[in-house]
Amino acid sequence: MVSKPPCSGTRTRLLRLSARALLASLVVLLAGWGAAPAARAGDFCSGGATNPAGLTGDWGGLRQRLADKGITVSLQEQDEVWANLTGGKKQGLTYDGRATGSLAVDLDKLAGWKGAQFYASAYQIHGRGPTENLVGNAQVVSNIEATRDTKLYDLWIDQCLLNDRFSLRIGQGGADEEIMTSRYSALFLNASFGFGGLTAADLPSGGPVYPMATPFARAKLKASDDLTLMAVVFNGDPAPPGPGDPQRRDAGGIAFRLNDHLLGFAEAHYSVGRGKNELPGTYKLGAWYSTSPFADQRFDTAGLSLANPASTGIPRSHSPGYGFYGLIDQMIWRPEGADDGKGVAAFLRVMGAPASFNLSNFFVDGGLTWTGPFNGRDGDVLGLGVAYLGISPALQEYSGDLVAFAGSGSRYHSNETVVELTYLYQVTGGFSLQPDLQYVINPNAGIPSAVGAVPLKNALVIGVQASVTF
Repeated sequence: MVSKPPCSGTRTRLLRLSARALLASLVVLLAGWGAAPAARAGDFCSGGATNPAGLTGDWGGLRQRLADKGITVSLQEQDEVWANLTGGKKQGLTYDGRATGSLAVDLDKLAGWKGAQFYASAYQIHGRGPTENLVGNAQVVSNIEATRDTKLYDLWIDQCLLNDRFSLRIGQGGADEEIMTSRYSALFLNASFGFGGLTAADLPSGGPVYPMATPFARAKLKASDDLTLMAVVFNGDPAPPGPGDPQRRDAGGIAFRLNDHLLGFAEAHYSVGRGKNELPGTYKLGAWYSTSPFADQRFDTAGLSLANPASTGIPRSHSPGYGFYGLIDQMIWRPEGADDGKGVAAFLRVMGAPASFNLSNFFVDGGLTWTGPFNGRDGDVLGLGVAYLGISPALQEYSGDLVAFAGSGSRYHSNETVVELTYLYQVTGGFSLQPDLQYVINPNAGIPSAVGAVPLKNALVIGVQASVTF
């Protein structure tokens, strides 16, 4: 559905909204002065946690003394302002933010436990995100927006074996930290460029992904310098059973659920272009398998359409659930003599799942990033990405049944698509700004929401994220 051109009055309102967004952004940046990515665990066997330099420096030598004992502490604050200029649920402004604290402990340095690491992280989520309050789309506008809460996320131990070629990790965590990750799509703010829109739409409670972690066990084997194999098993649903928002049911992130169905992932990585003057790339193939029950998107237990007034209203149940995916990260150009990071790179990810019992049966995202696009701005990154969330034919046919039985309404769209243009500006080593523009086509694919049964119009969303590491 294409939005109509705005009239002059609408143009004036859009200009006012833009000015307000800029002013609110400046207020947020000044208030939050003082947070680039926080320390992350990373692949411990390949070098352990990262701890980027923060604005507060070495804390009078304390940070280095802790590091000498194997302790890495990090604190990050991220703040955003978003404006929906047209379409979606309504026009307006929102503010949301997230504080992240993390602790990584090299247990070899601290206690002589060779090859072991402990890691923990927690979030304080505040504000009101643009997706629920302004846009109403399925692919969440910001990868930090979530239901307000203070939440434990990571809590695990990692053991490296076989000369650091094998890693076993056990505890609580999320799939989005290692599964189907892309080096280049990580730049983008829309959440679909992270864990993938299909899994977020199809898995129970959206799957084990920010902001909800769940107990897991993961094994990773570096079979050769180029080939890595990984398998991980999670508790099947990160949220306790019940109605309403799954994130509220997982309040505090301390449910530690162990009595649910199982969700497993298997993934293989192959690296190319490791030689001098070669363009590096990574190719991934993977699959997921869930023993949870999945509801049919069209038929009830008696074989009638769920739209039929004679239907039982109880969807036919399917189990197990499964899906497949492939991912390409490839540097395609870099200036002569530049290191691996600077230049133009491309990414492409394709995902598929059965149509009969999933909201989405097909997802693809891809894009280009350019690191160091301007002279003297080697740390800046410019990116353009597209994420296409396909709606399963079974669900589309169900919407056709609704129209046929009711004699009114409209069929659901075949997809929701997001186009994102973004620019990461590194102000200092511990402070970055990221202005962002997203155009959402067919928000929520025409599926009715709390706003009503009328399909939402295409939305244009602008925002800026300030990120500070202390």
